[in-house]
Amino acid sequence: MQWISIRHCASLALVLLSAGCTHLAMPAVPGDPLVVSLPFQASGISDGRAQFADIFSAELPNTGDDNEVWKWLHPLAEALAPRAAPTIGIHGLSVLIVPGILGDCVDGQALPFSDGRVRVRPRNYTEAYAHLENQLGVRVRAIEVRGRASSQFNAAIIARELTLEAQKSEVHHIVLVAYSKGVPDTLVALAALDSTRLLPAKVRALVSISGVVMGTPIADRMEWLYENLAAKLSPLDCTASTGGEVTSLTVRERTTWLVRNAVPQSVKPYSVVAHIHRDAAAPALVPSYDALATVNRLNDGQVLAGSMLLPNATLLAEVKSDHWTYVLALNRSPSLLVRSMASPTDFPRDAFFRAIVKTVATDLSR
Repeated sequence: MQWISIRHCASLALVLLSAGCTHLAMPAVPGDPLVVSLPFQASGISDGRAQFADIFSAELPNTGDDNEVWKWLHPLAEALAPRAAPTIGIHGLSVLIVPGILGDCVDGQALPFSDGRVRVRPRNYTEAYAHLENQLGVRVRAIEVRGRASSQFNAAIIARELTLEAQKSEVHHIVLVAYSKGVPDTLVALAALDSTRLLPAKVRALVSISGVVMGTPIADRMEWLYENLAAKLSPLDCTASTGGEVTSLTVRERTTWLVRNAVPQSVKPYSVVAHIHRDAAAPALVPSYDALATVNRLNDGQVLAGSMLLPNATLLAEVKSDHWTYVLALNRSPSLLVRSMASPTDFPRDAFFRAIVKTVATDLSR
């Protein structure tokens, strides 16, 4: 393994990658549980890609190109069904977004699916979604989790926010949209609430966006280095590390957790996965893309695509994107460092988010 420079260690604190990790293998898991690798069509996961693609296509600006949607999604073998206008159909819907690891390092400008404008924390957690609230007619906000904390730590925050949101009389249904590490954080919160019979009945669905469901071998490889450096590094606007953030992303931790836990039956799971060709990945994610490609080329530069799927979920989309581009407006960051790390691609994030909410809400209303 190559020596890792101090400069690269700083990048590690920002993006959880290492150019020194030129080859990865799937780590061992305590107890060696049997892990099954199957095509998703044979794994019990439902295929909702055609319906989502149809709704996403309708949300895109009208360019006159019926194939515009395939610029952003990996194409399907079958043709899209005739377009049917979706209806949200659920009164009192609240959509809560859960950011990922290091999310508060850039939360003044680039929360998941936010408008990309710069604001002082914590205003962005609500104000950055005002345009989506107006477009969709539903409540939308992000939960202010810690970007450098364990899943157990953040789960307590999420559980509290879910309980408070469910107590609001104007909220009748809650859909969680969790990104990256926000997915295991949310899973731990839901399991804890469910085990104590405190999970609000209003929580209807969980949408995983490039979720680290089965962990990522990058975390297993870099865990020791990161945990020893984290307390000494304070890049960008990151809050201080409370420890355990990278451990929470390891294959060891996530696989062991999934053996013992499940998504509560009252919460319907959905998954969005992303994978990209190396040449189209954000510059800062190319080294980790290459490392993951030694395991499987279908990855987004941070997570293997097959490791993003929630058990028993409906797969909504395979996105042509790296881990950041379709979720975070890093290309609009006022920081030259952040912009240099990101892809310049201007993904239609608003249309994509609207399509997620409309697809899930339409499905739940049935």
